[in-house]
Amino acid sequence: MQMALITATPQTVEGGSGTYVATAALKQGLEQLGHEIRVIRPSRGPGRLGYTVHRFAFNWGIGPADVAAAELVIGFDMDGYRLAGGLDAPFVTYIHGQLADEARFERGAVAATMRLQARAERRSARRADRVVTVSEYSRRRIAEHYEVDPAHIAVVPPALDATRWREALRDARPLREAWPLVLCVARMYPRKNITLLLRATALLRERLPEVVLEIVGDGPERPRLERLARSLDLGRHVRFLGQVDFRALVEAYARCEVFCLPSLQEGFGMVYLEAMAAGKPVIACRGTAVEELVEDGVNGLLVPPGDERALAAAVERLLRDPEGCRAMGEANRLRVANYAPGAVARQFLDAVPKPETAREEK
Repeated sequence: MQMALITATPQTVEGGSGTYVATAALKQGLEQLGHEIRVIRPSRGPGRLGYTVHRFAFNWGIGPADVAAAELVIGFDMDGYRLAGGLDAPFVTYIHGQLADEARFERGAVAATMRLQARAERRSARRADRVVTVSEYSRRRIAEHYEVDPAHIAVVPPALDATRWREALRDARPLREAWPLVLCVARMYPRKNITLLLRATALLRERLPEVVLEIVGDGPERPRLERLARSLDLGRHVRFLGQVDFRALVEAYARCEVFCLPSLQEGFGMVYLEAMAAGKPVIACRGTAVEELVEDGVNGLLVPPGDERALAAAVERLLRDPEGCRAMGEANRLRVANYAPGAVARQFLDAVPKPETAREEK
């Protein structure tokens, strides 16, 4: 089968982009099953235009002729929304981020642009032949925010190429400068709740004076978070590493003991899968899709979303229990096999309309 995958994530942003990773892994899995895949994406990033303008411009530049040969068209999140409902081939919208839900936790211009993108995502979801999303949490939110029948929404998790991670981790030579070390990887938005992690680190250093938190990623919240770290006198206890390439990202996972991202909202969270592939226990907050990935006390720990003392206690518990860390990490290595590209691609194909059936229904 010939398929077209539409994503506004450019070819050049592999490091730190969950959408890039998810698109590449789905393409890999579908190709392993013998399908011909064409990815339609911009060649460059947004530059001075800003991401929202760039994304809408990219979508307005796509027409039916661009996907004429495809027997199945897949739009990631809002992308491809203008094609939904207007093609002979079935159109599937595969929602990873759920923009309307994310916008609830943001403010100012970020929230406004996300709500604008959410209108396009809503149109795509309501006109698509099938909506696919990555978790039961996201399924509920799509039904709520976009008024889509839950029966029209299938759940297929994103894929991760664990083999690539194993090979990269085997070759990694991380520079070990500190112990104990906690890692956070995130695009810095308010919903990622990194403020709570910084406050928990300030509490934790009183009991573990050598603790270090490394934060990989960038975003609009970074200046405020750096100011907060200074006001908490965290100094050598926090390192803001910024955006890094794949090799540096792997090394960051390799040298940490624990991965922690206490998000207030997560439709899934590719970074949790990455931590699992690296064999690290995960600490996160209850109330998001992470509860579908992390079983409290088995492969990680879950805490209330606004409790910095509970978060500090969870991190301390794991850092003081190396054997428990290793057991949870090993549980995660085993679990991540469920997200192999080939296995996820099979689930995806089972969930989407068959071209012949879709044509008959139209």
